[in-house]
Amino acid sequence: MAKPIVKIKCQNGISFDSALTEIFNELTAEYDFVETADDPDFILFGPYGNDIPAPASYTRIGYFCENIIPDLSICEWAFGIPREEDINDSHYKRIQWHGLDPAKFVKPDGYDARQILNSKKYFCNFLYSNPVPYREEFFKQLSKYKTVDAPGRSMNNMESIDKKYKGDIWECKRQFLSEYKFTIAFENYVYPGYQTEKLYDAMQANSIPIYCGDAFIGDIFNTGSFINANEYINVKSSGAISWLQKNARQDFIDIRPQFYNNPLHRVKRKLKAVGRNYKMNLQFDKLNFQPLIERIIELDNDDDKYLQMLQQPWLNNNSVPAEFSLKQRWVEIFNTIK
Repeated sequence: MAKPIVKIKCQNGISFDSALTEIFNELTAEYDFVETADDPDFILFGPYGNDIPAPASYTRIGYFCENIIPDLSICEWAFGIPREEDINDSHYKRIQWHGLDPAKFVKPDGYDARQILNSKKYFCNFLYSNPVPYREEFFKQLSKYKTVDAPGRSMNNMESIDKKYKGDIWECKRQFLSEYKFTIAFENYVYPGYQTEKLYDAMQANSIPIYCGDAFIGDIFNTGSFINANEYINVKSSGAISWLQKNARQDFIDIRPQFYNNPLHRVKRKLKAVGRNYKMNLQFDKLNFQPLIERIIELDNDDDKYLQMLQQPWLNNNSVPAEFSLKQRWVEIFNTIK
């Protein structure tokens, strides 16, 4: 039986080839995707430019794979980073696994935590380019216990890893992380639903993450398998923080200054940047990381406790949760061919 044909055009930062491998990877066995610019049934557009499709007979799908508020006024369906509860639109779904096979987080039978621990050469790493105050403050506090290796531009104290390992940038990064017992995996901003490769790469490298970020991380990942900072530090909350979290988050216009750059847009963009930094300062300024550091020291000095954590599955129940798959939503969209 022939597979249904999906005539699609990809634009604004998303190519047809990348869509097949990073977005439609669960669907290629069931649909025959055909790239067409002349008569598409669907137009899939990303957040990287201003090539936004006008309303027409095709169905517009916005794929907002950045930490921004998706713009549902310019598409019929949307995918993005914020939690669905925060967007509250039936045509929106949150992206959990963009360009990533979640099966990589399923620990195999015979996972040898002892062998992995024996292969570790160093204590902890901090691999970042962008300076983020709360992240750098944690680095400074943990470094009072032992040296934390930082080959990136942020808090740099060693040579770059660029030429030390073979493979692409991500393979080199994971090879570097794999030599360490711990990896500092702090997000640059803390927002509900915002998770990045900072956590994922450490897990794939079998380096226990010290994670600070999405408060809902335990919905998918087993928080017994890594050090979840929220369990050890008192991240502050207040009405002001909640207001800033909602109102200072970037939207689709904010990340396109080359197209929206009049004085009003510039002022709005600047105020939001100030608001985001102020939110992070309110949450993390003068934060006492000592309880978190004590937990790290405990694991570092007790192999049995370290192994107990490393043996834990990364994912809850060591299985990929079906509810975070976007397959059924895509089927729903493709069944709406006009």
